[in-house]
Amino acid sequence: MKRLRFIALCWATVAILMACQGDRLTNRPSPLAEPSQLESVETFDSGAIAALMDDLPPARPDMSTFPVTIENCDRPLTFSQPPQRVISLWQPPNEMLLALGVEEQLIGFAGNYAPLPPALEDAAATVPTLGEALRWPSREVILSQNPDVIISEGLSGFAFDPAQGYATVAELEAAGIQVISTGSNCNPLQASERGIDAVYGDLQMLAQVFGVSARGDDLVERLRQRQGEITQQVKDLPRVPTVFYNGGEGPLAVLGSGVWGDAVRQAGGEPVFDPSVFQVGREEFANSNAEVILIGTYPGQDAEVLKAFLVETFPNLPAVQGDRLYPIPTIETEASIRVIAGLERIARAIHPGAFAP
Repeated sequence: MKRLRFIALCWATVAILMACQGDRLTNRPSPLAEPSQLESVETFDSGAIAALMDDLPPARPDMSTFPVTIENCDRPLTFSQPPQRVISLWQPPNEMLLALGVEEQLIGFAGNYAPLPPALEDAAATVPTLGEALRWPSREVILSQNPDVIISEGLSGFAFDPAQGYATVAELEAAGIQVISTGSNCNPLQASERGIDAVYGDLQMLAQVFGVSARGDDLVERLRQRQGEITQQVKDLPRVPTVFYNGGEGPLAVLGSGVWGDAVRQAGGEPVFDPSVFQVGREEFANSNAEVILIGTYPGQDAEVLKAFLVETFPNLPAVQGDRLYPIPTIETEASIRVIAGLERIARAIHPGAFAP
């Protein structure tokens, strides 16, 4: 049942993203908290990623480390040299690859559903987009590009769904293409149990594959350092009952497992609903006694509209009465380099007094 619920949530999330692509950036979410508590999406995200990328070791492959063999989803994958023709099919690994500085080996991106951080835009400028929005490239398009490696989250469904005309992993491997799954997402249950550490594992794995482990290790060290600084700020503060609301008016989608639940806990909150629950009815939501509601937003959504629904429908919730409803760009809670920016935003929402204005 847990696996089915998680699969349903994943497909629902993709459906929401695809629906929002029509509006794209014409209606960007706006912060609901005071500027002293939460910075704007643009300023917060830009500053965090720019600092992360500043003065990293160069992305020159260390050929002495090859051949490299990694274990990926119970499959040994061996690389005699850094991949030269890489297609990446989901925004989290897309951004990790850009941060690792291997854009010259990237021949295509798909799955970008939100604007890239400005610090990564220049590197991404030379990488072609394959497919449209969240319509992944077809089997024919993928094979025509002659990639040697494809990177995505998971090894089935989504970009590998044959019913949608996409190539399966088996078909790609039969064509001599190696497929890497990131995000500790080898199966739905594993993905629901992953935490922020999955990002560190992915960065080090990808850095090893491309021969840039020094850069990958530096990135991980910086992310861990900032994570430690954030969690130190809230470690002695009381846990605050928190709901991560991800849309819907009945049932309502709630995120309490995986990276989402881990980020809420590390930020000093306590997810109200059981991690196995991904949808709740209005009555259950009304009885949650949530003191903070995080509102997951996608490009094209108006956070004020989502907030207005919550205020009108659940006027007795402590979070509503205390005006503690905060938008969180969903891309910042994905298993990617932006997850620490998301952690900080969540921590500032849950414990605003722990951080300087």
